Amino acid sequence: MFKRSLIVWLALALTVCHGGTTADKTIENRQLLEVAGMQKDLTILWEAFRDIHPAYGLYTSGDSLQAVYKKTRDAIRQPLSENEFIAAIYPFVSALKCGHTQVKNSVHYKPVAADGLPQLPFQVLVQNDRVWVTTHQLKTLQTGDELLSINGVPVADIVGHGADLYAADGNNRTFKELFLSEYGGFEDACNKYYRWKPPYEIKLKTLQGTLKSITADTLPDKAPLAEVVQEVDNYKDWSTASSTDYLPLRFLNNSTTASFEVHTYQYGDTLIYEKAFREIREKGIKNLIIDLRHNTGGDLRVAAKLLTYLADTPFQMVGDLWARVPDPGATRFEKYFDTARTTSFIQSFKPTGIRKNGHYQIDFQPDFGPMLSNTGLDKKDHYNGKMVVLIDGATFSSGAHTAAVIKQYCPSAVFIGRETAGGSEGCSGGSIQRLTLPNTGIVIEFPLLRVVSVLSHPTFGHGIIPDYVVAYTPMDILTKKDLDLQKALEIIAR
Repeated sequence: MFKRSLIVWLALALTVCHGGTTADKTIENRQLLEVAGMQKDLTILWEAFRDIHPAYGLYTSGDSLQAVYKKTRDAIRQPLSENEFIAAIYPFVSALKCGHTQVKNSVHYKPVAADGLPQLPFQVLVQNDRVWVTTHQLKTLQTGDELLSINGVPVADIVGHGADLYAADGNNRTFKELFLSEYGGFEDACNKYYRWKPPYEIKLKTLQGTLKSITADTLPDKAPLAEVVQEVDNYKDWSTASSTDYLPLRFLNNSTTASFEVHTYQYGDTLIYEKAFREIREKGIKNLIIDLRHNTGGDLRVAAKLLTYLADTPFQMVGDLWARVPDPGATRFEKYFDTARTTSFIQSFKPTGIRKNGHYQIDFQPDFGPMLSNTGLDKKDHYNGKMVVLIDGATFSSGAHTAAVIKQYCPSAVFIGRETAGGSEGCSGGSIQRLTLPNTGIVIEFPLLRVVSVLSHPTFGHGIIPDYVVAYTPMDILTKKDLDLQKALEIIAR
């Protein structure tokens, strides 16, 4: 059984960033954190970033990050709740530009009330600093209305502050747009940054281009949607294999085209891969769609198994592995780290003592297999046909590494969708520690290593950019229309 120690899943970040920090609901009876303790903890975090974090200085200069640290520290002038402290320091954490570095509540944290923060009576689609209404409970709105301002604040400002509440790799925006759209991030900005209470004064532009002002109040969760539409059946012309369990393998009727959804890597996936690619071979599939959308990572060895069926030649899963210190498992910050994860690091990685390009080379322990050297291909069920790869703003960590290996070792593969959340040049990850700040108990998911991708020509500071970028409309979201799949079928038919 594979050990879950190589890459932290982004699914954890979803909980950390949204659900895990919205439970603070009333001012009464909260245990507030002392100013001195919060400032001391922020200083510890700054020093840990400066001294050992693998992303330090890559996307944000040390001087710039230090300036954000000082501004954040100086702004902490009164006692705060845990969630207020987390919201206060997240812009500093985000400025590091590492998607694996996320903030969590203390282990003893408990919600203090049951009524919840205000919930907007609509959901949104965020693209390029613009915001459109998707589903909604208000009859004064319609799907596709573009929000221009709330309470006099331009939506671009709300988006900017909401984006600061989540860390992402490099200069990536699709990851943040996904959080703002799908995981309540726009609402978080209204609640956590602006601390607005309903009703909200909203200015918008309708689908017909008319400027309009409305007053919007919250509605109960069970209030019906104001617009109900028929959802698109994207797979009505497909049949689904019965042997691949939670990883759907579908075959387009009367064709030689198949689609395989590759979700966040689990240890049972390798057995499913065997069944899937056997069936793909037996059915004579010539066009294969590999769906990596929302693949948030997992164990790279599982990803490597997938690549044995897809790569054109023997492949290398990781381009390089390094740390900023000779042994990141033994530093002055060790006392703040989780001892179990330190043990896992020792079992999984091996410091070499070799210094190269200002970094210290790290190797995998033998149990991980040849991550830094060639892995052979599957001889029996290897796929040799045309390949289309679907990616999006939640293709992260080892999901993004998978996309990078396909791009490097399957040069004819076509990529469709949106920029991956994971950086095309790699990510800070490998071993994710839990740094517990001693005065507040706040926990920081803290990567120790830099996992370099195999791409020969990555786009620095960005994920893998698709060959065909697909943008969705609010109505596409409402009807769940799969434009990526439609584009893939269009490319295959050429």
